[in-house]
Amino acid sequence: MRGSFEHVYQLLTSYFAEVRLVDPDFVFDIQTMSCKDKRFTRYFWYFGPPKKTYKLLRPVVVIDETFLKGRYRGTLLTAIAIDPSNHIFPLAFLITDSEITKSWTYFLEMFGSNFYCYDTRFVIISDRNAKIINDVPKVFLFAIHTFCVFHISNNIKTTLESTRIAFRMTAEALTSNNFDKHMNAF
Repeated sequence: MRGSFEHVYQLLTSYFAEVRLVDPDFVFDIQTMSCKDKRFTRYFWYFGPPKKTYKLLRPVVVIDETFLKGRYRGTLLTAIAIDPSNHIFPLAFLITDSEITKSWTYFLEMFGSNFYCYDTRFVIISDRNAKIINDVPKVFLFAIHTFCVFHISNNIKTTLESTRIAFRMTAEALTSNNFDKHMNAF
């Protein structure tokens, strides 16, 4: 989509309606401030792959956020998986006016209600955001929720660089012996 932000945002609903014609598993939901208002407060979309595709994805879902900059500020919440070729497989997105607990709850509930899940338990990786920590067990009953090593490592103060390096080496250890060796270095 090209053009001004105003023009592109106005085309989103019709664009997603066209995508749904090609992909009946595609889900989108828009919430506006009022019926007459063209500004949205939340915009969710979900690329629903066929159920057989889920069996090919690795049983790990990563959820994260980023802040939108420019004229139209907001927050983009995402859920992705990894395909058999180690490529990122986008699952769901939410553009919202702010990153508040209700936005995370809405995103996880919408994603969870459209997610076919795996045949077995799977892992959800996120940062240590309290909003996510509270909602993941409610929506994904059989998921194992873990935290992203990158985010934890970045939260360790840079003044403790030696601790940060030891932490990363421990987290990236491939064997139990290496893990124990690096853990004992703390």
